[in-house]
Amino acid sequence: MTKDLLHSRTPTATTLQKALEFNLNPLLYGSIVEIGAGQEVARNFFQAGGASGTIAQTSSAYDMRFSDAIYGPDDTGRYVSRSRLLRMLEREFDQVVERVRDDRDPESLYFGFADTVSAKRFGVDSECHGWMGIQFQHEPGAEPSRIMLHVLMLDSTNQGQQTALGILGVNLIHSTFKYLDDVDQLVDSLSDNLVWGRIDIDYIHFDGPCFKFGANRQMPLKLVTSSQGPVVIFEPKGRCGIPADLLYKKVPLILRGTFRPFTNVHADMIEAGREALKKELGIGDDDIVVLCEMNVARYLYEDADDVSDLRARVDMICELGYHAMVTSHLRYFRLGEYFLKHALRRIAFVLSVADLDTIFDEDYYEGLDGGMLQAVAKVFASDSKLLTYPILTPEGTVRTVANHVIAEEQHHLFQHLVYNRRILPLTPPRDKLVPFEPETIGSLIAQGNERWMDLVPASVQRRIGELKI
Repeated sequence: MTKDLLHSRTPTATTLQKALEFNLNPLLYGSIVEIGAGQEVARNFFQAGGASGTIAQTSSAYDMRFSDAIYGPDDTGRYVSRSRLLRMLEREFDQVVERVRDDRDPESLYFGFADTVSAKRFGVDSECHGWMGIQFQHEPGAEPSRIMLHVLMLDSTNQGQQTALGILGVNLIHSTFKYLDDVDQLVDSLSDNLVWGRIDIDYIHFDGPCFKFGANRQMPLKLVTSSQGPVVIFEPKGRCGIPADLLYKKVPLILRGTFRPFTNVHADMIEAGREALKKELGIGDDDIVVLCEMNVARYLYEDADDVSDLRARVDMICELGYHAMVTSHLRYFRLGEYFLKHALRRIAFVLSVADLDTIFDEDYYEGLDGGMLQAVAKVFASDSKLLTYPILTPEGTVRTVANHVIAEEQHHLFQHLVYNRRILPLTPPRDKLVPFEPETIGSLIAQGNERWMDLVPASVQRRIGELKI
């Protein structure tokens, strides 16, 4: 039924064409409220024409006292928050239904759209972000469903951010009714008419009777694999979290890998890194957030759609009690830049000594104007640490920071970072080290050799059939 509500459109439909298409449907009716960056979403619908049959009202409560009077004060004291958006959506939707349902076609579908954002302000250098959502009926008389987004606005001017928000808002409203039977297409269409680098979406949540259970499992991953946002983070309970909240006043400890599968060595790397970080910075466990980061460049470059294995690995990590971080950032310095955007100047990577070969390899930075020096400067622009875990070679020797051989032309830079405690050695007991790379586990399983079970946590043993290793 939902696909019949809007006329078919060409793939190149402009924002105003979408708005007009929406306005011309006599069964859709609702309100649009926007706080913090003008009324760009509503403006598009009015500019397209025919909005009087679709838009019940628009408003913007910029004064905090007015906002509190309309939507109630927030316990957190914040005006750009998920809880504020939720109250806005509920109030606007309920108000529309209460006031007009007795006078409109019984087949009508009602909605309330809202956004609350912190856009760029003159003379203020702060993160530009916001919440956007829609509460709506998927069929006449149905209980409402919701879609909520958290976005980062990347334009350098307030006007540019307003325009981008307007485009995204029209996409969300239009696609909500156009693609309810195809949530993948709904998410893909959110970036229509937005060039890369204007808006990042780092959180999406679906709620209500029209969405299947799997939407909140797969769609956050789709944000990254479809290049709509570079990062999503899942909490230990498996839910998509809000990066800004999860990282607030924390020191991230990042372990990068494919985790095919997560091994006992990974667990020891995290614990050794955590203890070293606490000692180095004089902080406690509660000050650290562990992030097991997986890069999806493989999916992006191969244009693959199957992320079922990626979701299984997210579930594996979350079950172990860690945060799973899925990113499109291939190189270390890009992750460093991401954390700096969140005003996090103290971060730590825990990595194998062998990974130093990649970090100090000029070829790894091909295409970067400043090459390796520029990248290393970005990694350590904040108070970053590389916590290096020793490896046991097949010959039985232990390779550490002290005896690891770096190319001669990079030797002085490497020693500089070691001397200034930017590269720190970890010293786990020798019996924690194993001469197996994670890929070897797949070979052991294929051979029917049960020794692989000694190399992974018990919960991973139970999940091993879900993982492509």
